[in-house]
Amino acid sequence: MNMLWTVTIFLMLLAAALLFYSARDSHPRHIQRRFREALQQEGIHISAKFGPLDLEETLQEILDKISRSEREEIQRLLIQAGWPGARATFIFLLLAWGLPVVLGFAAACYALLQQDAWMQVFFHLFFVFAATFVLIRRLLRWKAQKRREAISKEVIPFLHLLRMLFEAGLSMEHILLIIEKQGRDLIPNLADELQLVTKRIQTGQDRADALVEMTIPLEVPELNDTIAMLKQVTRYGGNIRESLAEYTILVEQRQISVLREYVSKLSAKMSIVMMLFLFPALMAFLAGPGFIGLANALKGVGGL
Repeated sequence: MNMLWTVTIFLMLLAAALLFYSARDSHPRHIQRRFREALQQEGIHISAKFGPLDLEETLQEILDKISRSEREEIQRLLIQAGWPGARATFIFLLLAWGLPVVLGFAAACYALLQQDAWMQVFFHLFFVFAATFVLIRRLLRWKAQKRREAISKEVIPFLHLLRMLFEAGLSMEHILLIIEKQGRDLIPNLADELQLVTKRIQTGQDRADALVEMTIPLEVPELNDTIAMLKQVTRYGGNIRESLAEYTILVEQRQISVLREYVSKLSAKMSIVMMLFLFPALMAFLAGPGFIGLANALKGVGGL
């Protein structure tokens, strides 16, 4: 009974923590940041004892106290999965550690209700905790990998849109805004990333720095090369249409080679499947009548 009360209290505290940290401030983030910058320009520094103005900064301070290697890896995977920000990282870490504990204690309570031995109770607790702990991180890596592959496939439509809009004589900011607003049906994942880029540019960040900051955590080689060309044009100018056309052909050839490699591997796998399932049925269909006739002949010889 004490174990059930402990689990209940832990679940209530976990739910309260999730509700507290998922609540949004009543003031927009950019207003708070500008207010703090204005105060600092006047020589007024807000002390930490009065609390940070931004919930995102509070979560970042908490994340800084967590293991650096695990935090950086999880932040990188969350960005690749499409969940950037300190809030998403904090919530995921809370779930990644809290959910295994909750499910482990639930499995232990179930084992206690079944009146199992203490060794079996400990086994249920450890097994469920370890399985949930590993499964959550595996799911995050799988989601990040799938989204990276989707972004890699969206690079070619992105290049065609860039060429078309550059030929129309639009500026870089206008091109990114149009692709982010009107190209979402064609490149949904890249549109989400470009939305963050346009917000950073509107807040005063350099265009090249905003684009590079988008590509570094995604780790998509085709996108890195595209942004490198855009960065060069942004800082030094020049005609980018020919470069985009040549690189589009190169990326298409790369994807065609990857597709050919996939088809060759798939044909080898289908050969194994055919040998395991189709070949025995084919042998039975072709050689079956001969074996049946031979068996009947041998039965006739034995009868004589």
